[in-house]
Amino acid sequence: MAFYLKYRPKKVAEIDLTEAREALGRILSSSSFPHALLLAGPRGIGKTSVARIIAKSLNCENKKSGQIDPCNRCSACLAIDGGAFLDVLEIDAASNRGIDDIRQLKEGVGLAPVKGKTKIYIIDEVHMLTNEAFNALLKTLEEPPSGVVFILCTTNPEKIPQTVLSRCLRINFHKASEQEVLRALKRVVEKESLRLESDQVLKIIAQNVDGSFRDGQKILEELSFAKETITVKLAKKVIGDQSLFWSDRILSFINDGDLSSALEEVARLDDSGVDWPSYLKGLLVFLRRFLHGAWGLSDGQESNFSIRQLVAWVEIFSRAANKAKKADLPVLVVELAMAQAVEVGREGPGRQQLVENKKEKIKKPEKKKKTALKGKGDIKNSQKIISQEQWQVLLKEIKPKNHSLEAFLKAAYPISFKNNRLTLGVYYQFHKECLEKEVNRQIVEAVASKILDCPVSLFYRLVEKRPSALGGKKTDSVFSGSDDNNNIYDVAKKIFGGDK
Repeated sequence: MAFYLKYRPKKVAEIDLTEAREALGRILSSSSFPHALLLAGPRGIGKTSVARIIAKSLNCENKKSGQIDPCNRCSACLAIDGGAFLDVLEIDAASNRGIDDIRQLKEGVGLAPVKGKTKIYIIDEVHMLTNEAFNALLKTLEEPPSGVVFILCTTNPEKIPQTVLSRCLRINFHKASEQEVLRALKRVVEKESLRLESDQVLKIIAQNVDGSFRDGQKILEELSFAKETITVKLAKKVIGDQSLFWSDRILSFINDGDLSSALEEVARLDDSGVDWPSYLKGLLVFLRRFLHGAWGLSDGQESNFSIRQLVAWVEIFSRAANKAKKADLPVLVVELAMAQAVEVGREGPGRQQLVENKKEKIKKPEKKKKTALKGKGDIKNSQKIISQEQWQVLLKEIKPKNHSLEAFLKAAYPISFKNNRLTLGVYYQFHKECLEKEVNRQIVEAVASKILDCPVSLFYRLVEKRPSALGGKKTDSVFSGSDDNNNIYDVAKKIFGGDK
């Protein structure tokens, strides 16, 4: 049997989440019990286990007056643990979410318990019910028959109607702390007689399960298959924890402004088959610790990075994490994020502080600030320049991918290309909105990055119609000699065909 099932709490004292344990103890020790409970919190935290403890406590055959824990030995307790007690019904709202399912539930509510003292309805993921199902449940939930208790479990309490929330006594389950996860893991280690190299193994697990008891026990179970002493090295390998495995290294590259090394690291990880959303999540966990350290919080970790740098990196990699989940080429999303993060590292004080700490102060000759040439853009360190030929190649490569997108781009022109940021001028708000759609942005950024041989971030700016089209002087762009006659009519003809 899986560890998380084998060692799930069976009495109040075994609930590892301190806040939930104390709240449940107060409720079970009171003279009356609420007719409806809402257990709200993240996944893998023990909501269903607590619901079963409540069910056993209310139906235990050997429970004495003033006692809160079930005996876990009588026929009722054993049947509830095995999911075979007729008066405890567990319903998965994700699979039974319609009004017909709730009507069927209501028909059984009025019947007396078959064997136990109290009939318990445990509705898991209750937020998945439809509005009609919630409305059908509402009256029964408000005034259930005597001897009936509803226990609603959810990971998204904000999706439950306020009318339902107001009829339930709510117990909040917060993410478990590192110490609470460690407590749960140590209990499993003792009962399974597992051999650990050191307590650092459990600490690594606790740091990488995002406050989930179930995830921690699953990882420990996987490590136990080794049939040998569980080492720190093995734990890191099995977990694949990005925050411990590469964050120090990648942040060092970013802070040093070494985009080339950062991208080489990205390529190496991509070749190894890394899961990019998990990669970015691990980095965000690492940055959060640094940010807490900068704020002076007890769970933080000291670093040489400034708060401004850390906040900027969190914003950059948070956006990248969301994009990577949907992107056709997630590695490109990561590369673009690295390029943006490097610019933040160059601008911040963290780099100099890091150099000082390593005693590697190297004075470099002061470079004169370059003045941008009219009609041309540059990119820091790489000295990239967009030519009109490159722009035409970009349009040509985009055309077979998205005919309409190419037409919209023909009515735009590059304004600047600096620090890996390609800014395009667009004449009409409608064009700008279409070009800024995520699917279109990804296509243009991918093609531009390929042509310019560097990661490119795309930005659009609404501009006046270029003076040259009106007979005036040309507006500066990244290249000269571009076609100034493109306008909304040209785009319409390109998309829809015809001369009208």
